[in-house]
Amino acid sequence: MRDQFLPKIINKNSTFLNKENIIFLFLFPIISIFHFNYLNFYFFAVLVLNQLLKFNFYDYQKIIFKLFVFFLFLKRYFIDIPNEKFLNSLNNDIFWDTQLFLLQLRCNFDKKFSYNFELSKNSINCLEGGVGYDGPVNIGFGPLSKILEFNLDIWNTTILISIFFGIAFIFFLIKIDISEKELFKFSLLLSPSFIFLFDAMNLDIAIFLTSVIYVYFLKNWNFTFLIIFSLFSMLKLYPIGFILGILIYNFTNKNLKDSIISAGFFLGNSIYIIYNYFFNDFSLTQKPFAPVRTYGLQSDVQAIKIFYGFEFFRFYHLILLIMIFYFALLVLNQKIFLKKNIKKSTDTRLFIITAPVVVVISLFANYSYKLVFIFIIATVLHKNINNIEKVILYFFFFTNPLIMIYGISGGISIIEFSLFFVNRICGYYLNFLIIKNFYCIINESINKNN
Repeated sequence: MRDQFLPKIINKNSTFLNKENIIFLFLFPIISIFHFNYLNFYFFAVLVLNQLLKFNFYDYQKIIFKLFVFFLFLKRYFIDIPNEKFLNSLNNDIFWDTQLFLLQLRCNFDKKFSYNFELSKNSINCLEGGVGYDGPVNIGFGPLSKILEFNLDIWNTTILISIFFGIAFIFFLIKIDISEKELFKFSLLLSPSFIFLFDAMNLDIAIFLTSVIYVYFLKNWNFTFLIIFSLFSMLKLYPIGFILGILIYNFTNKNLKDSIISAGFFLGNSIYIIYNYFFNDFSLTQKPFAPVRTYGLQSDVQAIKIFYGFEFFRFYHLILLIMIFYFALLVLNQKIFLKKNIKKSTDTRLFIITAPVVVVISLFANYSYKLVFIFIIATVLHKNINNIEKVILYFFFFTNPLIMIYGISGGISIIEFSLFFVNRICGYYLNFLIIKNFYCIINESINKNN
């Protein structure tokens, strides 16, 4: 009986001192307990090593590793943060974006309401503002946030929402296989941008989960998700990118009925957004900037000007530099540029639907937790690019945002600037790969249908 069961758990020929046990069951616990933020560099190194060592996990190793990740998150949110061992956020706020959003809705119900954030001394009054907001509270959400009302306890509701997404995280933790080929996908659940998103519990986490459910599990529910993404676009700008991606995919596949429907949704949402931008005084997006916690062209320009003292630097300067960078890549590698990396039809669908969102995020100013929307495209690219490009991908995701490494320092030291600079080079190269493949896929689809 024992001999029949044993091989399912562990190979008899394996030794306890194999590379998987040393790196994942020994080093991982030591590094994560010693300093949670060092996991960024750990996973970067592990993913690079995986290209050389080709980790091959036994079932017992996968179980132990996942269990430790689970308990690590429990420790983070139940012990470290409440006991002020939380370096990464502003003034120790946790789940602050959910609290802010619910506060906006509560202010719609009661204009005189005031709220003290949990685990911090921060407070906001609906009429007077606070925590950087002047006047009547307006936290940067779209027009729908001015219509909805909320009259429940903000913190308790925040906890319930956080538990729901925590359960979703556990589900993906269980479902994702840990293997040599899937290690990158698993590691994204522990990347700085994902942790940052979970810490903030921004509405983006709901949009991200919705997009994952749609592209992987309910791909035929086009009309339902067009409605859902339309509602999200009334709260945030970028979900319209998903609608555009669905439209482009339907068009390239000559699905006339779905093309007309998705075109109607895209046009309707575009008109609604433009109308509110010009006539109702709603900004298209927030414009945060800080090297340690933001991403996007607009954020990078402001960060370079303010934090690094290049006062002459303008938006078009960065655009020009990026175009020169892309032109150099084209000149040096014309054959590679014209070559499509993506091959499988399933991957092509994922790529087309999510690419417009990535472009929107890269153009505007965003907090770096929005990098999670590049995850889907990144996992597709990862299967089809060379090892050097994979290292670029790893560095980009595991050094952004710097707040998950250094906390809330200004990002002005030479080390932080170097990480910021190299990270952005890697990010713009990733965008180059996305734009290149998007062009090749669309061009190939059009020529094929003609």
